[in-house]
Amino acid sequence: MKDVTVAMVALGGYGNSYLARLFGNGEHGGFRLVAGIDPKPKGCRYLDAFKELEIPIYPDLDQFYAESSVDLVVIAAPISLHLPFTRTALAHGSNVLCEKPVTATIQDALQMAAAEAAAEGFVGIGYQWSFADAIQALKADVMAGVLGKPLRFRTKVLWPRPQSYYHRNNWAAKLKTADGCWVLDSPVNNATAHYLHNCFYVLGETRETSARPIDVQAELYRANNIENYDTAAVRCHTEDGVEILFYTAHPVNENIGPVFTYEFENAVVEYRAYDAPIVAHFKDGRVKDYGDPFANGDKKLWDAIEASRTRAGTRARRTGAPLACSISAAMSHTLAVNGAQESVDSIVDFPDDLVRRHDQNGDELLYVEGLVEMLGRCYDQGVMPSQLGDVPWAKIGRVVDLRDYRHYPSSEAPLQS
Repeated sequence: MKDVTVAMVALGGYGNSYLARLFGNGEHGGFRLVAGIDPKPKGCRYLDAFKELEIPIYPDLDQFYAESSVDLVVIAAPISLHLPFTRTALAHGSNVLCEKPVTATIQDALQMAAAEAAAEGFVGIGYQWSFADAIQALKADVMAGVLGKPLRFRTKVLWPRPQSYYHRNNWAAKLKTADGCWVLDSPVNNATAHYLHNCFYVLGETRETSARPIDVQAELYRANNIENYDTAAVRCHTEDGVEILFYTAHPVNENIGPVFTYEFENAVVEYRAYDAPIVAHFKDGRVKDYGDPFANGDKKLWDAIEASRTRAGTRARRTGAPLACSISAAMSHTLAVNGAQESVDSIVDFPDDLVRRHDQNGDELLYVEGLVEMLGRCYDQGVMPSQLGDVPWAKIGRVVDLRDYRHYPSSEAPLQS
């Protein structure tokens, strides 16, 4: 059987995680890494392996395709480059596994979907929980109605990030790149994006789709001296009336989550700790263990390789089973991110007297006194910070209608709350 050929785009940063699997694939086989693409690959930890195996590194996709072709392109490039790189790969007949989020804006996501529809190849988006056996088992029960009607989904992810995090590249915490492309980098659109996406994905009507949010309202805050926000509370509603509440923050001194509580008519599904199982507690006393959603985090890569092997050509792509997380599935998260940015007139700075500084081995962490406790109460009560009644600096944004939202920023004024 012919090996699937793979090219890796962006060799530093998260690209190293893919390369660790591609070079140390263990029991997985049936593929060959044939090229790396990166104009400045100095951040790559596997340069010696590229050299030893005589795998060429090209400065860009155009130069690579001028000399070669490939079955699957894996893209771990900055958010603003997801669309152009995916479009180039599809135009040359390759399949694509692109890292999350799909793009920064809904209009770019729609362009990416149009490019896929016109091409022979497929595109998968790398939200690894969507590929996990635990999430697939949970989603199958949701689709089958085993848990009853979904009512409310709550998620909390509080991950400390020191100052070096905001200097890791030239687009961290920015609204746009230096050349004017939207990036909307934030905890909701980057580090914790997986877990807001998962709320929509689990509610999707099919394996490869997500429920669509029809509105969003946000509270966006920051402690760090950055352009965008480092803390968010987001409330969405889906077309079926499910309320989704998402709480995330980086200026905290405790590492918490992801944790979630998904409420249904017949059960409550909880994920209480990292590396723990997802468990459903039914009203009739039954308990179901779905497993650990982090157990097979590299499944997205192996699924993309296998799909590239079995679904070559337009006809096979149209009739074969798509990857678990499609462009369409990832768009719901992008809609929520875009709407959340438009919900507020400006990012609210935390009061100076609440911001603390902590040295982490020479790397300064800014954290907000009481933020962990406050967001914990929001999560427990299912409310926004401004609704607690004892947070005088909290400011809620307007409700943004997403039902016909196709461009960020929108040309029409958002709805007022």
